[in-house]
Amino acid sequence: MDRVLIIVTLGFALVFFITRQGTRITKERAYEILIAIYTFSCCFTRLYLPLIKGSGEPCGTFGTSLAIWPFYLMSFILIWIIAHDKEWRIRRPNFGLLLVFTGYAAYALLNSNNMGRMQTVVEVFYLLSFAVFMYLFANSFSVKNVVNGLFMGLAVTVVLHFLLALLYPVMGFEAAMKLFDNEAATRSDDRVGAVGTMGHPNVLGTYASYYFNFFVACFFTAYRRRESAVLAGLSFLVIVLSASRSALMASVLAFILIVVCYVYRRYKLLSFQSFLKGIIPVGLLIALLLMGPLSFLFSDVENLDEMTTSRLMHYYCGFEIFQEHPLVGVGLNTHLIYLGENSSAVIFEQVFDMTDMWQPEEFMFSNPIHNIWIILIDELGLIGFLPVLGFVIWYIATFKQRTRRSRNRYYNILNISGLGVVCCWLVQGNTDWAPLTPQVLTLSLMFVALSLNRHYAAEEHPEFESVEAAKRRQLAESKEEQEEEEQPATLEPA
Repeated sequence: MDRVLIIVTLGFALVFFITRQGTRITKERAYEILIAIYTFSCCFTRLYLPLIKGSGEPCGTFGTSLAIWPFYLMSFILIWIIAHDKEWRIRRPNFGLLLVFTGYAAYALLNSNNMGRMQTVVEVFYLLSFAVFMYLFANSFSVKNVVNGLFMGLAVTVVLHFLLALLYPVMGFEAAMKLFDNEAATRSDDRVGAVGTMGHPNVLGTYASYYFNFFVACFFTAYRRRESAVLAGLSFLVIVLSASRSALMASVLAFILIVVCYVYRRYKLLSFQSFLKGIIPVGLLIALLLMGPLSFLFSDVENLDEMTTSRLMHYYCGFEIFQEHPLVGVGLNTHLIYLGENSSAVIFEQVFDMTDMWQPEEFMFSNPIHNIWIILIDELGLIGFLPVLGFVIWYIATFKQRTRRSRNRYYNILNISGLGVVCCWLVQGNTDWAPLTPQVLTLSLMFVALSLNRHYAAEEHPEFESVEAAKRRQLAESKEEQEEEEQPATLEPA
């Protein structure tokens, strides 16, 4: 029933997008509608078709089933666009990047410590397929089409998530929690959170933090500024109603990083101006919010203590895996299988106080480790993890360079969104595994991949005026008007 409702909702959204454009829909508008409906479809965690269901073994962050996701169908549409509209005029693929992906796939599958190769196939198949999809996507649309389509799709997503969050938990209508996912679950009664279409409050909070960064980027680049401000506000409310503390902190720190690195990009990151005009005022405003209206999320000391203990136990498991296989890890998407076969909760009683914990063994060996960086270093080992960490550091370090090289404001929206996503990985990834779920990666990887597209950065759209250019133009116009008024009137002789 949940998938039927999803299809009906997507149908209504498609009709809305088409009618909103009027009777004359150009090819460019049709592309934007296609991007919008695909983007909207990404928010439904149940919108996939399992091909091969895995065994009953504990599943990693990618699950145990080989599945078809919406971007597979979208890929066939993109191939048709490239053949029909582009006449196969596409850019050559990056063979170096293809070699990296292939190397990682072989490295994970041939790992002698891998105890669940089928689960590794699930993750490798998803990541390689998504890489092909992004190659087709970038060759099919201009950066202007992409941003316009993303804005339309994510705007509808925000509104739907906000309405569902009002139904539950604000109004207490529990049936709304399972409308789009009949397997959705929330937390205990002490800290309920909105689920939306994502199946769990933490997943919703993670996904919402990504589109929050997108609308913040739109606001700072003066792209549909009023609408962006409203949608960014609604996105923040969705994060709050999800009661995901890690997503809230990640969004807050991502916002500060965007202000420092983009709004005050003319100053050095550690300069006095950056602290005085950026970090300090924004930090004070956020501190007032966290100590005031949002303090309820951090007031439950017992819950925080239990969550901290649970995560420390998981981190201890990850440390044990790293000690045993520090170089090559245990294989992608398989750390839970390894834990189940090689660990026991008995040792935790000697280290942690487990008297008040409910079924600690079930929590430990049925949930992925609540830290994506520990997961990556355990599954890839140092050989596979260090390049990933190096990429993250390089991405943040080169953000200003990418911004300076491009005069395209549409591209800068993607660039800023990618920076926010990577910041959320660094912050929320230390306390949760939701950023590594395939439902969430469809959006986060899209922002990061598109922000690294050099051809998008090279495109120019003079009709899109920046905030600084608008201010200079208005100042020049006001000076001209003032000079005309100050000129003395001359009388011509009769």
